[in-house]
Amino acid sequence: MSTLKNDGWREVQYPKQASRLLFYLLVCSIVLGTWILIKIREAIPSLVINLPIIYRSISFNWLMDILFLVLLGYFIYSFIKFYTRQKAKSKSVIANNLAYMIHSLKLFDETVVEVENDGENVKERIIERVIQIFFKEDNEKVYVRIARNGDRFTKEAILLGENLESALGLELDTFNKTINYAEYPFLKRKDERIHLASIIGNSSLSDEIRISGNISYELHKVPHSLIVGGTGSGKSFFILGKIVSYLSLTPRADLYIIDPKKADLSLLQFVAGFENKVATEPNQICRILREVIELMENRYKEYFSDVSAFGKTYRDFNLPVVIVIFDEFSAFMHSVDKKIAKEALDYVFQIVMKGRQAGVMIEILMQRPSADDLPTNIRAQMGFKAGLGAMDSIGYNMIFDTNNIEYKTVTEKGGGYIQIDGTHIAPVYFETPFIEKDFDFIAEIQKLMKP
Repeated sequence: MSTLKNDGWREVQYPKQASRLLFYLLVCSIVLGTWILIKIREAIPSLVINLPIIYRSISFNWLMDILFLVLLGYFIYSFIKFYTRQKAKSKSVIANNLAYMIHSLKLFDETVVEVENDGENVKERIIERVIQIFFKEDNEKVYVRIARNGDRFTKEAILLGENLESALGLELDTFNKTINYAEYPFLKRKDERIHLASIIGNSSLSDEIRISGNISYELHKVPHSLIVGGTGSGKSFFILGKIVSYLSLTPRADLYIIDPKKADLSLLQFVAGFENKVATEPNQICRILREVIELMENRYKEYFSDVSAFGKTYRDFNLPVVIVIFDEFSAFMHSVDKKIAKEALDYVFQIVMKGRQAGVMIEILMQRPSADDLPTNIRAQMGFKAGLGAMDSIGYNMIFDTNNIEYKTVTEKGGGYIQIDGTHIAPVYFETPFIEKDFDFIAEIQKLMKP
């Protein structure tokens, strides 16, 4: 942890060691400055004016004394003001709050020693070991790292999330544990839940998909998605909202819908523009996946067949992104024979492995996470992962491939955890865009599908 100080990290000092250096500098500066001003005053000759008309002389030394006192007062005031500013800078609210937490939770070890006082040996408690806490901040977050040095604080380090939230008055963004430390990033500004209506129609050449006030991603950087959520989690509204966002892109996304349970998504087959792009039966599902694979291969033949395409993607050719939305993936895998399941899985694997450059992507939706239904080699390619609703640690671990995260209980509909490649190093809590009860998805989709 010694290298942290060279990386912008500051260590919390407990007990705080008061530094008197700044105060001594203030006193010395005032004494020295006053002495210099007195010497200057003494060197200035008396100011006396003779008035022969009245046979008298008038002294203005009193005015010089007043000016001297004013100058001396301003000099002392300036030094005291400088001192208070420097003292305020040296104080950190974060450091003070963390030091108070150490004190209140007794995150230190004491020992009793004998010391001599007025010729007598008396026992005195001294602090011999303190939990090591480091912190740094940027414009968006405050980061706290707690050292895991193999002492009794090693276990405490991973259990302080709620205490740190209370001490700092900030919302915990996520949690990350390594062998050497536990890290807690906190949001300076709480993530805001956005309204879906506010992002509709904001079309631009960007392929940014906004999820919340602080969370967004670009499709060409994060091509494939996994969304898991049970009944009542808000998963259906989330994917409908994402469909609206995809159709708002320029150029408009080319969507294919797979809904083996024949639920709401299957009704899009009655919307103009979705003819032959919605599948509910096993053979239809394999046909659509096969057509998407052929489209992907044709793009590679047409646009990426010579050296001029080096380093380019589908966006350089102004091609629309192609997205397959595969709902109820687990239900499909369990309801068809092994031959069809293997065929569909092979198609999905081809898309996740080859689709990014050609702009062909897949979004897999499941009610329950299952490693048996979605193999690791496919799950690992999902750049966007979200788990909605209440879920146990096993479910989260399957989605995010980690077991070092402290998850809060999700109570809000549409709430859950999300991890986006290139944005998050660990899952963070989020809430899906808010959708008004009277929002008409079909009408909005019909409008967006018009040429």
